Amino acid sequence: MAGTPLRVVGYPAHAAIVLSMIMALALAPRWIPDLPMRSVEELHLRSAFDLLEGKRIDFGIITEDPRASLDSLLARGHELPLMDPEGSLDGFFRLLQTAEAGAPGDPPASTARPVAEPIHILHYGDSPTTADLITGDVRRRLQERFGNAGHGFSLVAPPWVWYQHQGVKLSAAGWNLVSPAIGRKGDGRYGLGGVSFEGQPGAYSEVTLQDASHTRVRAYFLKRPDGGTFSLEADGVLVAETPTASANTESGWQTYPIPAGTRKVLVRVQTGAVRIFGLEFFNTRPGVIYSSLGLNGGSTEVLSRHMEARHWGEQLRAAHPKLVVINYGTNESVYKEYVAKQLEGELRKAVLRVREAVPEAAILIMSPMDRGVRSDKGNIQTAATIPQVVAIQQKVALEMKVAFFNTFAAMGGAGTMAKWYASNPRLVGGDYIHPMPAGAKLVGDLLFEGLEEQYRMFKLRELRRTLRRNAGGRVKHG
Repeated sequence: MAGTPLRVVGYPAHAAIVLSMIMALALAPRWIPDLPMRSVEELHLRSAFDLLEGKRIDFGIITEDPRASLDSLLARGHELPLMDPEGSLDGFFRLLQTAEAGAPGDPPASTARPVAEPIHILHYGDSPTTADLITGDVRRRLQERFGNAGHGFSLVAPPWVWYQHQGVKLSAAGWNLVSPAIGRKGDGRYGLGGVSFEGQPGAYSEVTLQDASHTRVRAYFLKRPDGGTFSLEADGVLVAETPTASANTESGWQTYPIPAGTRKVLVRVQTGAVRIFGLEFFNTRPGVIYSSLGLNGGSTEVLSRHMEARHWGEQLRAAHPKLVVINYGTNESVYKEYVAKQLEGELRKAVLRVREAVPEAAILIMSPMDRGVRSDKGNIQTAATIPQVVAIQQKVALEMKVAFFNTFAAMGGAGTMAKWYASNPRLVGGDYIHPMPAGAKLVGDLLFEGLEEQYRMFKLRELRRTLRRNAGGRVKHG
């Protein structure tokens, strides 16, 4: 048809030509002198074409200079509202890039290729994530893309009847729990997940794993002078007995190998009193571990105020996260004065605590979803404080140079919950706050796609940087 641009394998012809030039230059014999692409890293080559995967991209210019085309792509606006103007996610993305190179189905790794390490993501959130909604969907998408290194952290027992994790079933008895999220404040030592469990002999937790590929379990607990002993079994076979007695009160953690194919892990208090926080399940393969750390009624203050800083820092370092997601705001939005006067300060404090404990980890502030309320006329409308919460979170993220995902905008902005409640099937419950599984999946997919979009831009920047570096070297030595 006249006027229709010519396309090559789905891409605008000039886009395909430019990328073909890049690949041809990169694959040219090494003895050809002064080619600007001759030392492009293998990871850049492997991703050159998937930069455009699933995107409607027009380079906008026809040029023989690949660098100019990359500049054009990088100047385009983002489709999803995940902001990271300072490139704070770049270190995290480099790890994803290495994991992607070794993902299942890829060619055998060469000796020159870097070895991928597990990429642990901690996602702190409120009630939807308590049931592994949203987080479970992001976990699945990331692990399909970059490799499955394990389920991650689970509390040792359900603190609420609706607490659950996708692929994990908990059965427990005999534990006394303490958590600021349920109004039972203790000494601030709530472990990695914000809930502390204490048991005497007879207390137990049995975890049934749907995924039998896990080969490691890490227990998080408290060491103290009067600490007792707990045992850990894998499919009925004793793996270890761990004493928690110590001269000082401090965080404890221990990693145990378990046989491949293990389906049931049992933790049981053997002697004394044991204080335990949770279990992390993982394996030694490259890929993503995604820990869902949702608390019913959770808020920013759980991280900024209720978690004792030294103890929580020790637990964070034991988990060794590469990305920490701070995903609160719904519960705070109920309190207009709090939002106006305190939320910003508490969020800044939470970010600082994470940064001080694990400075190598990237941080992503994730805004709340829309929250619907009934108007005087009976219509479902967005709570007035939600846009204010989102604006504060974005301000803090930009000023503290961390990433920000605007969930509220990504899902459609004001009035979304009214549309979700009217949809068939419904995507949100009758409180206009908590998503149904299909609604949660939409949000999880949006977060994944926002990360994916930023990851693609990162790879473009890396490719452009390599081109410029090699071109500069050529001029210098020409």
